[in-house]
Amino acid sequence: MREEAARAARNRAAAPRAARLIAPLLVFLLLAAGWQWVAFNLKSILPSLQSVGLELLARPGFYLGHLWVTLSAALSGFAIGSAIGILLAILIVHFSVLRAAILPVALMLNVTPVVAISPALIVAFGFNAVPHIIVAAISAFLPMLINALTGLRAIDRDAQDVFRSLSASKMETLWHLRLPSSLPHLFAGARLAIAAAMVGSIVSEFMGTSKGIGATIIMATAYLNLPQMWVSIFVSALTSLLLIGLVDLAERALIRWS
Repeated sequence: MREEAARAARNRAAAPRAARLIAPLLVFLLLAAGWQWVAFNLKSILPSLQSVGLELLARPGFYLGHLWVTLSAALSGFAIGSAIGILLAILIVHFSVLRAAILPVALMLNVTPVVAISPALIVAFGFNAVPHIIVAAISAFLPMLINALTGLRAIDRDAQDVFRSLSASKMETLWHLRLPSSLPHLFAGARLAIAAAMVGSIVSEFMGTSKGIGATIIMATAYLNLPQMWVSIFVSALTSLLLIGLVDLAERALIRWS
């Protein structure tokens, strides 16, 4: 009886997991079928999936080389933007007067189109990786700032009272209470920031460079090379998903350890 009950419980647990796998697979199959229909009937809009796959298999080194350029700038910008966002969030939490000074500037940076500031950065820093890193950092900055600020403030009031009763310093409260409590918010911000940094890095490559995934998209557009364009788009999308997955793994490992 116990074995049958355990087997039934395992079957019930496996059913939702199977549904979570089958549902997105069906959606992807439907999207692929729709894509192929459009590619067959409107060849000037979409290439066939076969031609996209053959393009990637024919030149994997070409796309990996350009991806590395984009990824390097995105990760560097993510690290810089996230660090600045967390640091400013800590300052705002402890010195509330800074909120009115920092948040309007952060919002202004966030709503400024990166395409508009890329030429100015190229003029200032030249045709190298620095402008792309700056754009990626700006893109990652606000998501991390907002989530870090929310997490650092969302602490248990009773725990805060305990720290006050023990005469804990601001640094001790930050290190032992605020930062551990804010981990879910920080990782949520990291997921948004890493994706934003990747997008910012790609968009910044639309001008002023011949390297990077953004540059391959522009080259494909100029020569009407639809397979190259869509390989570049798929490679960038899959890379962004992989980076978000790595952030998820880091969150699970760190929270389980802590």
